[in-house]
Amino acid sequence: MKKNLCFIILFSFVLLNAKTWIREYTYQASEADSKITSRAIALEQVKRLLLQEIGVYVHSTVLSGEFEASGEVKDLSAKQIEIVSAGITKTTIIEENWDGKTFYMKAEITADENDVIKRLDSVIEDKEKTKQLEESRHRTDKALAEIERLKHQLAQTQDENEILKIQSQYNDSSNELSAEDWFQKGYNATEMKDFENAILYYQKSIELYPYAEAYYNMGIAYGSKSSYEKAIECYQKSIELYPFAKAYHNMGVAYNDKSNYDKAIECYQKSLEINPEDAETFYNMGISYGNKSNYDKAIECYQKSLEINPEDAETFYNMGISYGNKGNYEKEIECYQQAIAIDPDDADAYNNMGLAYGNKGYNDKAIECYQKAIAINPDDASTYNNMGLAYGNKGYNDKAIECFQKAIALDPDDAAAFFNMGITYHNKGNRERAFELYKKAARLGLISAQNYLKQNGVSW
Repeated sequence: MKKNLCFIILFSFVLLNAKTWIREYTYQASEADSKITSRAIALEQVKRLLLQEIGVYVHSTVLSGEFEASGEVKDLSAKQIEIVSAGITKTTIIEENWDGKTFYMKAEITADENDVIKRLDSVIEDKEKTKQLEESRHRTDKALAEIERLKHQLAQTQDENEILKIQSQYNDSSNELSAEDWFQKGYNATEMKDFENAILYYQKSIELYPYAEAYYNMGIAYGSKSSYEKAIECYQKSIELYPFAKAYHNMGVAYNDKSNYDKAIECYQKSLEINPEDAETFYNMGISYGNKSNYDKAIECYQKSLEINPEDAETFYNMGISYGNKGNYEKEIECYQQAIAIDPDDADAYNNMGLAYGNKGYNDKAIECYQKAIAINPDDASTYNNMGLAYGNKGYNDKAIECFQKAIALDPDDAAAFFNMGITYHNKGNRERAFELYKKAARLGLISAQNYLKQNGVSW
């Protein structure tokens, strides 16, 4: 099992050649405004000035070819860069002042343009993330337009009840602006792996204006902290507001991580009812079925995933594991070969293919696979341990011991390698050395070693 949750953590900031943008904005308050509403509007406007300048600057930098960028980023307009930059930059307020009539605000954004371009690359690859930022801008545009409409409407009416109603609506629109600011802060904190603050920011956003995306993203932040119960709560609240496929999908991941595989499968099925073409949901449902030891259903899910995305090496890899658990080593090997054809550097696939060949009694083929795995990842103790077993099965005890020694050098707590090396020394007739190694394995907690020593009346 190699992958699970539907979100991507992006690059962290590197402020070596940082550039700072500074802008000021003064908001003229209307009769409808308080200090709070004036501040919300001033903050949104000064952020827009800053992001607009960043968008133009980064766009010109990309077009000039000064920094490398993907084709998708090169195709972005300055406006699109501006919108996405709201979620990957941090606005810092330098100065603010309220005199009862105007709200003055001075703010800055400091960022390395090369880092912004790298982060843009990553965001643009994730269409869901890009959509979230676009929708956030759409909501702020709508809130600002509503504020202007209500301001004009308020100036036209003399009815006290109508004034109270409009004032309430005006305050709601102002709260929505502040909620979007907190939402974008939460988004950026998540990308920076600052999950504690991300949760705090999303909570503040929800307090002002609860909507599905904020709960959904807060669920991701809780899941990243392994707080699965909290994550599930957030996904459920998100679904109550708007039942979208990814919320069910991620709730399934959280249930799977809690080892509640039936609930996980139920969530994945609901996700697929909304989006039946989601390869990753079929993939993760296959993992949950595999965790229940229902390998036929797991394979069925992996096959459906591959019908949608036939170039996913990890799906072939995990389908191979399911075939292996069924004892179908021929199909298992086929799956690993498919995985390797897509990803030739998949050391795990070579290692598992070696095990499958070993289970078929083809020790030479197994050793060949282990050697390829080691060429890709020379620091994996388990591969040396497995190769030692294959050499032992061929009667090459000295080569087997050499492999077990390499496994132990990489992982001094590899109890299985100590035990297997003990068996090999036993086969060589060196019983004293064998029992030293059995005792070491037993002290490291290997149950089979402990049971063997108990059966022979030996303490460790």
